[in-house]
Amino acid sequence: MAQTARTEAGKATDNVAELGKRAAHEGADVAREAIDRTGDAARRGLETAQRTAGAALEVERAVARRSAEGASEVGRAFAELVKEQARSNVEAFQALTRAVDWDQVARVQGELLRASVERAAAFTRRYLEVVQAVVASAASTTREQARKAA
Repeated sequence: MAQTARTEAGKATDNVAELGKRAAHEGADVAREAIDRTGDAARRGLETAQRTAGAALEVERAVARRSAEGASEVGRAFAELVKEQARSNVEAFQALTRAVDWDQVARVQGELLRASVERAAAFTRRYLEVVQAVVASAASTTREQARKAA
């Protein structure tokens, strides 16, 4: 009887050990699967972050390129303004040196002032057009890159 009890105890111990091994293997399988899923999720997250960073870099490049073009346009417009203003000033100075009465002086000065204001207004309009084009280009590029990233 003691022998039978020991045999039964040994079988129970073996069964418990076997159950423990199976539980450990199943636990390891579940852990491996969870690790794989976590790794896949991390890879997808990294890929999404890389696409987003790439899109942001492309937007930055496009905006920088358009900003440089805009700055160049503004620079040319300003150079033209300065050139026209200098030419107008020389003409006004020459006209003033030939003036024989105050009415002529007033007309020359009035014409110089009117032309100067018109040139400044034209430059301001051109400046605002360029700035608006740069901002519109940046917004368009941002929308396009967001659409690509989605």
